[in-house]
Amino acid sequence: MRKITLLALSVMFTFAVQAQLFNIAGYDVGYFYLGPKLGVNASYNTADAAFGGDEKTANYGYQFGAVAKLGFTDKLSIQPELIFSSKGASSKSGESRVNSNAKYFGLPVIAKYAFLAVSGVDIYGSGGFYTDYLTGLETIVKQDGTVEWEEKTTDLSPYNRVDFGFSIGGGANIDFDNNDKLNIDLRISHGVTNIEKNSGSSSSRNTSIQLSAIYLLDMTRWISFGGAKKTEGSDAYEEESAPAGGSKVE
Repeated sequence: MRKITLLALSVMFTFAVQAQLFNIAGYDVGYFYLGPKLGVNASYNTADAAFGGDEKTANYGYQFGAVAKLGFTDKLSIQPELIFSSKGASSKSGESRVNSNAKYFGLPVIAKYAFLAVSGVDIYGSGGFYTDYLTGLETIVKQDGTVEWEEKTTDLSPYNRVDFGFSIGGGANIDFDNNDKLNIDLRISHGVTNIEKNSGSSSSRNTSIQLSAIYLLDMTRWISFGGAKKTEGSDAYEEESAPAGGSKVE
């Protein structure tokens, strides 16, 4: 787990360095943001209702982690993430509810495109893929809202530890005076990997609806490099030392 975390941080740092150096015809056009992400999700599993329940229901969980936003133009950016999340399945029979909560360490990579600006707020669409690694699994049985039984699974060998899938969504990007940003992000993710190794021909895949808030710090306040930036209100460029985000026209 420690090695995976270090690898993920290395990947995000590599993306960051590339963003600082990104240029077209000698002009710096990249910008780099970094910040925390916090949100909730409602997840489902395509398998039958767990433990013989009569009805499948949403399993509510959390997500949190760190995000790097790497811009190439005013509208297009790539967003690698380092996320811890809780997904799973839930079912109920009368007043009895069973939750199967799976803990994941994830590496989503999302492309964003801002297609509309409304009163200074950018509306964007997004799409990409994720790779999740299963770190834990617990089952909780509730009766009338009271926990009656809880068990953590220590043997994860019956499950595929790696879950791969795709995401699509959108959201709103709010700019602050200091050039930091707040993203309100809505995303739907669907896995293509069967979670259970011995599921046979049946499907056992994760699907989740995710709502999150992402605060993005403008890293060009601390990281800069020489280059050319675009002159305000003009298509011309002027040669000078500028931060990576200096080429972005507001």
